[in-house]
Amino acid sequence: MTASLADRLEMMLTRIDCAAVARAAAGQGPGEDAETLKAYLETYLNEALVGLDLIAPTIDGETPRILEIGSGVGILTAFLSSAGYDITGIEPGAAAGFDFMGRLGAALSDQEESAILPIGAEALTPEDHGRFDLIFSVNVVEHVQSLDSAMAALARVLAPGGTMIHLCPNYAFPYEPHLGIPLIPFAPQATRHIARARIRRQQRVWDSVNFVTAGRIARLAAANGMAVRFRGGVMAAFLDRLRTDPVFRARQPGPIAGMVRIPGLVTALAGAMRLIPPRLASPMVFTLKHRTE
Repeated sequence: MTASLADRLEMMLTRIDCAAVARAAAGQGPGEDAETLKAYLETYLNEALVGLDLIAPTIDGETPRILEIGSGVGILTAFLSSAGYDITGIEPGAAAGFDFMGRLGAALSDQEESAILPIGAEALTPEDHGRFDLIFSVNVVEHVQSLDSAMAALARVLAPGGTMIHLCPNYAFPYEPHLGIPLIPFAPQATRHIARARIRRQQRVWDSVNFVTAGRIARLAAANGMAVRFRGGVMAAFLDRLRTDPVFRARQPGPIAGMVRIPGLVTALAGAMRLIPPRLASPMVFTLKHRTE
């Protein structure tokens, strides 16, 4: 990642008073309390660094037209816009049952200005929104219920020579990272019968998940005339992140977060994870380009 760009984002994030934003968002209507909203906001801000790291090699020294899918509270879109990039963000969170993101985004805009279109990816058209040189998302694809139509729309608004980059879980690996529970292999929805209590506590999240797999992404790529490449080493990087990112570590279930207390365990597991084929590992990072290029 370009050091100066990363440093500038970190400085921007440190200026944000998460507690004040959360209190303001909580006061906008019923729903999550300020402490819960503060935890959500800290997660979104932390993931902005992941998003920048994901796309930095693509935007280094260039000024492409960028589209962020699932901008959340809008912080990365706001940052890249302030850095001079031509970026559009979309976030249909309220429609998907995550209306608190709109309240957080509105409260956050008092500190960091950001304009996000409240639409889903399936609503994008070249006529209305133009075409983009870079399209990306971080932990969004698994929540897109109309994934077939969304991928078709994204293919249409991807400019010739453009690139899509997405980071999301791969449910070919039987684990649900939002809830921190193992899944029944090849039948993830059936897990609801054996993990009822855990799922009920986070029912909204469970209901939003589409259980996307690398295989489904490959099929959608072919159907829309795109070539797909799955990045290796992502699962190992996930484990490495446990050691270096305390906010990320705090979001994990106890047994996973606790691995860092066992000397050498994370390193050993990360090495083993590098042997797993990218199409079977989770999370997955995949890039898409028009096949004719």
